[in-house]
Amino acid sequence: MIGGLNLLRWVLVAVSIAAIFLQANHLIAIGRFELGPFFSFFTIQANLIAIGVLVISALGGLGLSEGTQAALRGASVLYLTITGLVYAVLLSQLPMVKEIVDPVADGVHHLLMPLWVLFDWVVDPPRNRPGYRRSLRWLVYPLGFLFFSLLRGAITGWYPYPFLSPYQAGGWLAVGIVSGVILLIACGLIGLILLLVPRGERSRRG
Repeated sequence: MIGGLNLLRWVLVAVSIAAIFLQANHLIAIGRFELGPFFSFFTIQANLIAIGVLVISALGGLGLSEGTQAALRGASVLYLTITGLVYAVLLSQLPMVKEIVDPVADGVHHLLMPLWVLFDWVVDPPRNRPGYRRSLRWLVYPLGFLFFSLLRGAITGWYPYPFLSPYQAGGWLAVGIVSGVILLIACGLIGLILLLVPRGERSRRG
């Protein structure tokens, strides 16, 4: 089973990379592509992280410990779940978003990849369930993304998402409330992700 799963992992890696190029090409075509802002979107970053994690898994872990592999995979599930949920609830119906997002890349990055990494986690779970408290470290990257985005936005006036912009969200209080709600949801998601992993040792399927 693992051999077939690894083949699917490589397929998803190729699909996600193609979708990144497709999205970049769409922005170039409408005259909206800028390299820095493009790679500043959480969607792109989360998918790049997922690509890296899938490659590591497909290559047998590359010598990383089981705990490190589990942490990377779990974090990737969290990031892409956040990506899919936030996009569906806060962004997908905005006219400005529909204009700049390629529909095929949209489906890959906001639906296919989040569902795949979750499926991958369930069908090939880590040997031991990571602890919840230790897994809260997965939040370091989203919090860093938030801090950097707000700091850069305060300096340059550009924010990657409307709900992070005090001018579009309705002030800093609104930005803080939305960010806080997303953080609380992320904490809950970590618990749900961990519950999908059986307790104790499991036998690796061949």
